[in-house]
Amino acid sequence: MSIKIIVDVMGGDNAPGETVRGVLAAAKEYDAQFIIVGDEAQIRAIAAEENADLSAFRIVHTQEVITMEDNPACVMRAKKESSMAVALRLLADGEGDALVSTGNTGALFTGAMLIVKKIRGLQRAGIAAMVPVNPPVLVLDSGANVEVTEENLEQFAQMGSVYMKKLYGMESPRVGLLNNGTEDCKGTPLQVSAYQRLAACPDINFVGNIEGSMISKNCCDVVVTDGFTGNITIKTIEGTSKFFFKEIKSMFKSGIGGAIAYLLLKKSISDMKKRLDPNEIGGAPILGVSKPVIKAHGSSNAKAFKNAIRQAIAYVSTDAIGEIADAMQAFADRKKAEKQAAAAESAEQQQ
Repeated sequence: MSIKIIVDVMGGDNAPGETVRGVLAAAKEYDAQFIIVGDEAQIRAIAAEENADLSAFRIVHTQEVITMEDNPACVMRAKKESSMAVALRLLADGEGDALVSTGNTGALFTGAMLIVKKIRGLQRAGIAAMVPVNPPVLVLDSGANVEVTEENLEQFAQMGSVYMKKLYGMESPRVGLLNNGTEDCKGTPLQVSAYQRLAACPDINFVGNIEGSMISKNCCDVVVTDGFTGNITIKTIEGTSKFFFKEIKSMFKSGIGGAIAYLLLKKSISDMKKRLDPNEIGGAPILGVSKPVIKAHGSSNAKAFKNAIRQAIAYVSTDAIGEIADAMQAFADRKKAEKQAAAAESAEQQQ
């Protein structure tokens, strides 16, 4: 049975032009069916420009769009008939297997939690962004939760480990806690207590604290942190990469020596640029949702949106969500055992 992907083509900076073109490109390359949600007239006009036949696509017409400035709660109230809200309801109703959107992150996250629902036993879902290094590193959370607890971070570690194992074939993904030093006593009380929980968790391969400078040095496969810090980390890495290639370009244009150097290094630089290009990754899954939801970058071009769709297809093709659900059940069982042990110890002390 073919995988069916729901795409919200109206959100983002370059929608619907680039998002529709991304869907058309994905349809040529991947074995999947598509439900395109958005303004039908605009969708058909863009397809006509590309000489594309839409007969194999299901189009669900909506005129309302959630903008980047809209309140996240609008997906449930003021804009219930927006392309994003309709797409989320289609996913929740089982009309498709996964959803991809470039729209408002807060609205997509809120809608995923309230419409599609989170996995049972999960405290907080998180946005899992990939750092395009070799091997890739997942950062969770990277924007959804400004404040977290040590238990949230433990669940992030479990979910991130499952995702990297199932989608990237890592047998025992290494988990690091983002901190301002590697010693176990470093950081705020949250980091110290989180370190202790992660070190005691039997479901993960915890390698300790890592500093931001270590992310690109193959020290771990999953980085856990709060959404505020994670978002800054991801954007700093992206900005540094762009600055780096801008400076290289300037050096190659500096004279005849630079031009000769470029000719000699052209292929190596092209390969490195491709490896570090966020468009090659495409999007970030919202881990913890009961069905796959992929948040593509708001400025996605057709290539990035196509790759976000590829990521959604890969997510559906694994049993990652089922294994995450098992991990959350194991977490709940351990927490229950901890409470029972604490109650027994308290009763004993009172006797």
